Amino acid sequence: MARIPKFFADYAERRGFVTRVDAVETVGEGLLRIGFAGEGLRAVQPGPCDVTAFRIAANDFRHYTPETLDPAAGRATVLFHRHGQPDAPGLAMVQALAPGDAVTWCGLASARGFRWDAPRRVLALGDASTAGLLVSLTDRAHADGAELLAVIEVEEPDRAAVAELLPGAVVLAAGPRPGDAAAGWLADAGEAVKRLAPDTVYLAGHGQSVQAQRDLLRTVHGLDRRTIRTQPYWATGRTGL
Repeated sequence: MARIPKFFADYAERRGFVTRVDAVETVGEGLLRIGFAGEGLRAVQPGPCDVTAFRIAANDFRHYTPETLDPAAGRATVLFHRHGQPDAPGLAMVQALAPGDAVTWCGLASARGFRWDAPRRVLALGDASTAGLLVSLTDRAHADGAELLAVIEVEEPDRAAVAELLPGAVVLAAGPRPGDAAAGWLADAGEAVKRLAPDTVYLAGHGQSVQAQRDLLRTVHGLDRRTIRTQPYWATGRTGL
């Protein structure tokens, strides 16, 4: 998210709701799960693609997708990727959180072009930054009786933990360049994609990889561009997504 004037940042925070951290859990080497509780979470009607924003500085926010959100319990969890830049402002804030800390959720909504609209056959691809999103999509697909195939590339030390989080998913070992593992799978996955015949595809994570995956799905697999929904979470050479 681009930096905004402090006046607008203050306004966005006032329109949010306060939660308290109630759990902190390490999930594999590169993932951190934090639980949040608060009355504001009881008032939401969540979708699996929804995001919230946490204020990390006077005029700066970071967006995060809940892994789980239970309005009846007033509780949610978020899976944070502990990437290779531990001093990044968002990650520094997250890793400093402890039970009892207050965190304001600045809204909860999905982008117009990246929503769950009751698809029946779904292909979802991402990287470690999208682990929470893929858990949320998988849970909603099961609840709705939809068929979903999740494909995720993660660092090798996290493959076992992510495979446990996402039973039935294709969990790939990430290579030196973001997106190469997922692109390689797509190039060789003709039968799997043909068998699934997805009516909706969700691509999220590394921005340049999302673009490459979209091109492969259209040129190699012949999918209609209208079935492909994209949401970059981060990009090489950029900050603030």
